[in-house]
Amino acid sequence: MASLTENEAKTMDFLVRNFYTDCNINQLARILKISPGGMFKILRKLKERGFLAEKRAGNNAFYKINFSSNDALDACKFAMTGKALTPYISVWIKDLEPVSELADISLLFGSVLKKGKEAGDIDILLVFGRKNLKKVEVAIEKLNKIKPKKLHAVYQTMDDLIENIKKRDKAILEEIRTGVVLKGRGFLVEAIKHGQS
Repeated sequence: MASLTENEAKTMDFLVRNFYTDCNINQLARILKISPGGMFKILRKLKERGFLAEKRAGNNAFYKINFSSNDALDACKFAMTGKALTPYISVWIKDLEPVSELADISLLFGSVLKKGKEAGDIDILLVFGRKNLKKVEVAIEKLNKIKPKKLHAVYQTMDDLIENIKKRDKAILEEIRTGVVLKGRGFLVEAIKHGQS
């Protein structure tokens, strides 16, 4: 797969995480802090590469991820890696590895991403098979015994996640929209693909 520029990756990341909204060029430009002309070029290039589908409504064009393209899915996985992290969050990500390893998807979300050390607790979405439930609970219990902030986990199976995406569950959509993917970008993109239609 060809590489993405920083602004192309930012655009792909926004569109995959916000799959449930319709945005035109001007809205995307404003949200992503890119000039309208620059956004036009980015969207045209991504569409030419088959990464985006365009939907027209009157004079407006709205852009969505082309979920039928494997190259587009690969670009989404790559684009989800770009969130800037503070040293405090980086330490938590390292500390969460024993829990993340047990899941297909782990996603850090909530107040820790905005408040850092001032957050009251640590929130994580974990998607895994039911057979791993006990192992996950034990790993979280171990972390909660040694860490100063309590870890709160939202448990989902892949089927639960896809169903919640289909239902447009507000909490799950917000976690996907704002969270840092620790593990399972490919699984998350697949869940969005199956849940977005």
